[in-house]
Amino acid sequence: MLDPYELTVHTLTLRQLGSAEDLSNINGLPVDDVETALEKAVVEGTVMAARGNHMITPAGREFLDGVYPRTFAALRADAAVTAAMDAFETGVNKQILALTTDWQTIEIDGDRVPNDHGDPEYDSKIITKLARVHEKTYKVLRPLADADPLVDRFLDRIGDALVRAEGGETDYVSGVRVDSVHTVWFQMHEHILRLTGRERPE
Repeated sequence: MLDPYELTVHTLTLRQLGSAEDLSNINGLPVDDVETALEKAVVEGTVMAARGNHMITPAGREFLDGVYPRTFAALRADAAVTAAMDAFETGVNKQILALTTDWQTIEIDGDRVPNDHGDPEYDSKIITKLARVHEKTYKVLRPLADADPLVDRFLDRIGDALVRAEGGETDYVSGVRVDSVHTVWFQMHEHILRLTGRERPE
């Protein structure tokens, strides 16, 4: 797996701009370890500091392009991981994307219009469906999670977002300013694509 320095730089491919605390929340490393890694990364030019936040540089992306194939060679050669990724892309990922669209829009007289969230029953049904897909995803991605515990961390964070959404905090379905289901799912998807060397489907 990635060492703390590599993981910290990698985390900036999942969140384009973030503080040490933001990155720690994603990758699970202690904040002090993330800060140490960021200081080193800034010196080496793989990360750029920007008013308390950080972003990856082209040199950082080039660095990771060399790290991934070496670190994840065995994972990429694992048939169970390949099958899991195929099932993820053709199944649960498409379901999450469709449900996100259903959350953001609603059909009226045959047309899709923005959802004003004035129908609690409609919204509740979408959240329930998201929860079912979320539970299924734990099983689908088990081969990856066994190789990389960070996958389970992403799924747990999605579960936390669903709990908040079920409690009435609807921004936690697809809001971009919070760790919503949609935001964390996107991060998880990017993470497993980088682990497995795949491109994001169009």
